[in-house]
Parts: sequence; C-alpha cells; structure tokens
Amino acid sequence: MNGLIVFIGGGLGALVRYCLSLIMPKVTYLPESTLAANFFGCFIATFVFTYLLYKSNLDSSYKAFLITGFCGGLSTLSAFSLELLEFIQSGEYIRAFTYTVTTIIVCVASVVLGLLLVKHSIKL
Repeated sequence: MNGLIVFIGGGLGALVRYCLSLIMPKVTYLPESTLAANFFGCFIATFVFTYLLYKSNLDSSYKAFLITGFCGGLSTLSAFSLELLEFIQSGEYIRAFTYTVTTIIVCVASVVLGLLLVKHSIKL
C-alpha cells in the first residue's frame, strides 16, 4: 500500500514542479522555478519529518506520501544538475557558481525555516 501512496505523492509533486515552471516569471538569470521547487521540497520534507519525529502517533503513510512521494517528485536535483552543466558548457562560470551557492543557501534556509516552524508550533 505504501508504494501506491508514494506513487500518488510523487505524481502530485511532479505536477506542482511542472506548474511552477509554467507560472513563475523569469526574473533573474537563474532558474527560479527549480530553486522554488527545491525550496518547497526541502521545507516540506523538513517540516513533515520533524513533526513526525515529535508526534510519533501519526501514521507513517504521511511520511511516505509527503516526504518520499510529494517532496521527491517536487524537488529536483536532476534539473539543477542539468542546468548547472548547461551553464558550465556555455562558459557561464559565474552564473554556474552563483546558481550552486544560491541553491545551497536556499535549500539550507528552507530546512532551518521548516525546523523552526515545527519547534514553534509544537512548543519544543
């Protein structure tokens, strides 16, 4: 049954990632939709994992659906890697470096934000 839950969550996450690529305006010279997908994927995964850690009475299918499925389908290391490779191959080394550092900062910040939000909401 967990396989089906992961499958449905993954499909929904991938659909959200696709929609982000359609609706997000191109503002900077970085791939904003990939950054946004990775931010939300990291944030949701951290929030759910931390919440489940402290509220162990919740069913593990939530973790399978949200973390493995939805966040796995939403966040995308493969898109990041291909975009980074394109920048490097086209000689845009500063852009590649900026994208790498920005991605790391954005993802770590989303993890910290998710952790703080859970700690605040359940008064740890």
